[in-house]
Amino acid sequence: MNRAVDAYLAELEARHFSHSRRAHGARTLERLILYLREAHSITDWRAVNETQLRDFAVYAATRHRSPKGKLITAATLRQWLSIIRSFFAWQCTHGHLLHSPATRLVLPRGEQPLPHVLNEQEIARLIERPDIKTAIGLRDRAIMETLYATGIRHAEAHRLDLYDVDTGAHRLTVRLGKGQRDRLVPLTETAAHWLTRYVTVARPELAAGKLWGKGRRRGQPKLIPPTSALWLSLTGHRLSYQMIAERIRDYALQVELKANVHTFRHCCATHLLRGGASVRHVQQLLGHRDLSTTEIYTHVEVSDLQQAIETASNKA
Repeated sequence: MNRAVDAYLAELEARHFSHSRRAHGARTLERLILYLREAHSITDWRAVNETQLRDFAVYAATRHRSPKGKLITAATLRQWLSIIRSFFAWQCTHGHLLHSPATRLVLPRGEQPLPHVLNEQEIARLIERPDIKTAIGLRDRAIMETLYATGIRHAEAHRLDLYDVDTGAHRLTVRLGKGQRDRLVPLTETAAHWLTRYVTVARPELAAGKLWGKGRRRGQPKLIPPTSALWLSLTGHRLSYQMIAERIRDYALQVELKANVHTFRHCCATHLLRGGASVRHVQQLLGHRDLSTTEIYTHVEVSDLQQAIETASNKA
């Protein structure tokens, strides 16, 4: 059973699915395997039927507990069942199964929570936190300026290469975004400025291997093979997906804000709408195929309005 899962995850990676999508898939299918073995003594995917998958859905919704001891939400259950349906469909496509027992699994409906959004002053505090006198600080400032200006996803930022950035034309090419689609997004004057500073000042220092440990200089630079990656680590290699998240989490803690990489995407969309941009323009910038996905940010605007009215009423 594990070999089939490994092959499925390898195909997702080959098709450039995001790291988070593959990680969620691995954990979900691991839970399913464990349940099938313990509850039904099943060790072969061909022995799985629809009833057993429904039993797993009931178990997940009513008995599975998170590390904090809480039941999973409807949105999480929907994600798990969607992964299971995709996995069994993949097995059918590759001839491992004659039919999928997951075809009729009903995905629970749940209200989509409104995204957490920082205001303009808060996002400015976060972006300005890195020490731009250091190569690492200049890199991190450029990363956050780019995330906020373009609203690109975590995985899209991680995959950026040097040739994807045109600061002169103020545009950035996102390659193999969600749905395997490329798109062009504009760069603001501010983002282009910080990208230029990073590429001309900080990146050569990182690429040459002049730094070691926590930014401390060392005597002999390490010879590092050249790379086209835009964001570089201290070792001169592409900055990892996890490290991008860790750097932003650390800065958020320093300024006492709740934020992650995706927060910049939410803030970009919401602040654009507040500034008068149309939903269609924001949809194109974010790379949403369906306009309804973008419209969640208009709900944030309504929520802001309600809060403002309540605050004014209370003062009155």
